[in-house]
Amino acid sequence: MKKLFLILSVILFSYSAFCQEYYEIRTYTMKFRGNTAVLENYLSKALIPALNKYGVSKVGVFKDLGKPEPAVLVVAIPFANLEAYAGYKDALAKDANYLDAAKSYFEQVGTEKPLFEKISTYLAKGFTGHPTMKLPVTNPGRVYEWRTYEAYNEDALRRKVAMFNDDELKIFDRVGLHNVFFGEALAGENTPCLTYMVAFENMAERDANWAKFGADADWKRIVNDPRYINSHSKTVRRFLEPTLYSQW
Repeated sequence: MKKLFLILSVILFSYSAFCQEYYEIRTYTMKFRGNTAVLENYLSKALIPALNKYGVSKVGVFKDLGKPEPAVLVVAIPFANLEAYAGYKDALAKDANYLDAAKSYFEQVGTEKPLFEKISTYLAKGFTGHPTMKLPVTNPGRVYEWRTYEAYNEDALRRKVAMFNDDELKIFDRVGLHNVFFGEALAGENTPCLTYMVAFENMAERDANWAKFGADADWKRIVNDPRYINSHSKTVRRFLEPTLYSQW
């Protein structure tokens, strides 16, 4: 029986690892008073249709709920595996429909009003405990909370990811922090870090359910577990609302 259990455990672990998604998360920081319409037209009319044709079924595009100036757009793209991620730019470069739809976006180079200041990008691998994205029920008023946990070093990050996989994800589910995706950043700014997104009907639900989380007995237990002490150094969060053309 023990041997059978070990075999099944290995099979389950291998299957979870095989199914783990990869996420490219882009943050477009616009120029002051920049023309976001050109960028949004590119995303909605060129990039998303091309990615859908390539095999990416859902692309999320969000605006910062706080409406900062310069404006910020966040684009989240889930890939089934690393090979799909590695090949998508070459595929888009050969897609005539994409190139035609993206023409006005590409022509912005060298203009007096460049579209954006920069694009910051994370590439993240889905957690074994939450290997694939889980989209919430569609609601036009839905709020997404995107968090990034920076770690002191690689070992601290490993322990924080283990904390999520072993205990924290279950608490999230129980108290209503509606899990969308969780990923360990393989490349990007401020690594080592992990990044994840949860969703809520509105900010009132968000505040109430995070309060439930903070009061949860299991959370109080694990937050003081020596294995997880000093497992992350900084939390960065952003509240997002989906655009009309977002597929999340």
